[in-house]
Amino acid sequence: MLPHPGLERINRILFFAILLTLILYFGRQFFILICFSGLLAMLMTPLSNKIESYGASRVISSLVSVLIIVAAFSSVVVLFYAQVENIGKELPLIILRYEEIKLDIQTWINDSLGVSSQQLKVHASDAFGNAGKFLMEMVRGTIAFVGSLFLVLVFIFLFLMQRDKYENFVVNLYKAEKRARAMEMIDKISGVAQKYLWGRLVAALIMGVLFLIGFLIIGLKNAVVLSFIVAIMTVIPYVGALIGGLVPLFISLIEGSLNQSLWVVLIVLLVNLIDHYFIEPYVVGGSVNISPFFTILVLILGGLIWGIPGIILFLPLSGITKIVFENVAGLQPYASLIGDQSDSSHTQNIWGRLKGIFSRRKTK
Repeated sequence: MLPHPGLERINRILFFAILLTLILYFGRQFFILICFSGLLAMLMTPLSNKIESYGASRVISSLVSVLIIVAAFSSVVVLFYAQVENIGKELPLIILRYEEIKLDIQTWINDSLGVSSQQLKVHASDAFGNAGKFLMEMVRGTIAFVGSLFLVLVFIFLFLMQRDKYENFVVNLYKAEKRARAMEMIDKISGVAQKYLWGRLVAALIMGVLFLIGFLIIGLKNAVVLSFIVAIMTVIPYVGALIGGLVPLFISLIEGSLNQSLWVVLIVLLVNLIDHYFIEPYVVGGSVNISPFFTILVLILGGLIWGIPGIILFLPLSGITKIVFENVAGLQPYASLIGDQSDSSHTQNIWGRLKGIFSRRKTK
């Protein structure tokens, strides 16, 4: 008896999905570097083309683009260090307050649970030992990050240098009568990377402002600094706000009161809910024309397969996949499934209005 054609197709799809997942998981270190490099190269392509229009060579335009990325990243690091240094000036008071809180906790545990201070010291020594291991892992991770960053910059330069070669390769895969459409597909893919990165920046600004308003209302010390730190962490979709929120929570416990710490927790949870149900699906997801449901779904899958880099990368990769599906016969239904049915992103409307405001100001 021959199997049903529909079952054969489902089996092929499942086999392909499993094989693709295994390839992405075991080759994640390589693919993460390539994807980050490719997205940033597509972001800098318009600037590189603009520089070349003034008569500069491809080498100069590519090198300038890479240097701009280095300058932008360095500026964020320097600004972050300067803000953290302000908190570091109060480190002696923070340590003193920490010792007071630790003593209060030890007393409460001894009175309530009957655990002696000697037992607490044993557990504390184990905790400090684990902290030392964590510190060593953090140092190794930092060294690996610097090495990966260098490779990303090299790949960006190479992608920008030989971008015509890669575009011609994709175009030549199509028949002569369909090559114009292939070029249009490439332009759309490049636009997805630019829109996503701009959407990511808009999301970070919105959440930074929300955190700043909340911290100022409750009177949290160093509200501007802490809001900046949390805004940087929101580059990690969904979980970034929670991870960054641990810093203001720690500061409120050391320098503030228990009531203020509870307010910090409420603010972090509230802003995180706004991020989950509005900012990520509509601002960031809308920038790549992916439906809110599939925006959340691909972020979860990205976290399971690649971890934090997957959470950052899988959304723009889904937007690119959608464009490819739209231009491959037989895959258009899948593009319609994962795409935003409104076919117009909120981010585009917002940027269109802003451009209109600035253009009117210039004409006055």
